[in-house]
Amino acid sequence: MMNSKIGILVTALCGAAAIAPVHAELVRNATVVGANFDLGQVVRGYDTNSASNNKTLSGQVLTRTGVYVTESGTYNQRLSIHLTIGGLFWYALPEGNSFATRLIRFGPGVGQAQGEYSFGDVKEPAAKLQFGLFPMKYNPDAKDLGEYLYRSGTYPGYIQTGGWSFLDAASYMAQGVRLNVSTFGGIIQHDLTLFMERDIEPNGDLTPGYMITAKPAKAFEFGAGVVWSHGLQLRADTVISPNKVSNAYNSKDGIPLLVSGLNYDSLKALGKVDYYTFKGFKVMARAALDFGAMIGGDAIAPDDFKLYTEAAILGVKPYPYYYDKLSERMPIMVGLNIPTFKLLDRLSVEVEYRKSRFPDNIASTLQSVIPVPVDNPADYPDTSTITNDDIHWSIYARRKIRDGVSLCGQVASDHFRPFDNQAAPSYLAATNRTGQWYYLLRLEIGI
Repeated sequence: MMNSKIGILVTALCGAAAIAPVHAELVRNATVVGANFDLGQVVRGYDTNSASNNKTLSGQVLTRTGVYVTESGTYNQRLSIHLTIGGLFWYALPEGNSFATRLIRFGPGVGQAQGEYSFGDVKEPAAKLQFGLFPMKYNPDAKDLGEYLYRSGTYPGYIQTGGWSFLDAASYMAQGVRLNVSTFGGIIQHDLTLFMERDIEPNGDLTPGYMITAKPAKAFEFGAGVVWSHGLQLRADTVISPNKVSNAYNSKDGIPLLVSGLNYDSLKALGKVDYYTFKGFKVMARAALDFGAMIGGDAIAPDDFKLYTEAAILGVKPYPYYYDKLSERMPIMVGLNIPTFKLLDRLSVEVEYRKSRFPDNIASTLQSVIPVPVDNPADYPDTSTITNDDIHWSIYARRKIRDGVSLCGQVASDHFRPFDNQAAPSYLAATNRTGQWYYLLRLEIGI
């Protein structure tokens, strides 16, 4: 019954066939259904929403079950439509003392609802226009870390991994349009994007972006991009740059008023107050060198032995105190696909480095909608001592068992933020320190 209804919806999205020319052709693809089963554990971690910050997540179980169905079709060989709906059974973390906080929860969702129109030759399009709700992924090699351009903050420059999925989830669920233009026979690709902010506060603004990808040789690829976060703002200036004491700093010495303790109203009357803002530019550069493509042969195939890296600047313009050091706004990720000589389909190791005086915290953004990294600077009197959160890492492995059945796993100290019983993410990553980590196994089935 569900498949029938989804098929009707796809047909409607593909176009009004009743008024189309007689030669119009609508091709509906086979229905795809699947499920995945996750089981793992936080080996070391802490509940970062706890007031005392000592409520342990260590030993708590990670278990999720996801289901999905995908319908797709193509109209006149140019317009393709894809719709995926599904749901996730999950448990809140940390486990509470009451039965109600330990109940399994279910969240329905849309995995994609997108269309893609091809211009020019349908076999080798000169350009493609993608629109709707779709996963945006520009770094094909990243499995867990990286993908900073769209899924990370600007001010503050917090980093995200995971979400509703912890495994192979290095992408951003975009809502908007993406125009891909191919030049020089596909050697250079240009992407123009215009996305609505739906996950990064304040929501609703439009963020334009541009990326370029070049592959001058089969073994080498590089790319770069820039986005203007909240560049086309639909909200008032006081939302993008709140006129509040918690967001204010002395324009003379650059010290936040919450740190200096100076009187907000007096300084404001003297015109000596400035405010932090959510609006700003992020830039990204990446490169990949495929040793497998260079070596060739059956034992090591392309992508089996590959070195890749990505770096970003989360906020190009410096602002005093919180955002005055460029190095603290610059995460760097290096990854390596390690050949296993067909024992595994993929084995990837990724390491990330960013040294910052302040924790990777979303509390002020999520709760107060203030563009500063910490709610109360007094909680961090000596931020220079925070050194054990500079490095994060991830190990990912995947193996196809048979058609439609795969097994994958991940061991990581990344930026995943577990959901509480209200589906709100924790302010800090559960494995915020380098020595904190978790493991997760997944069985995937699909037909």
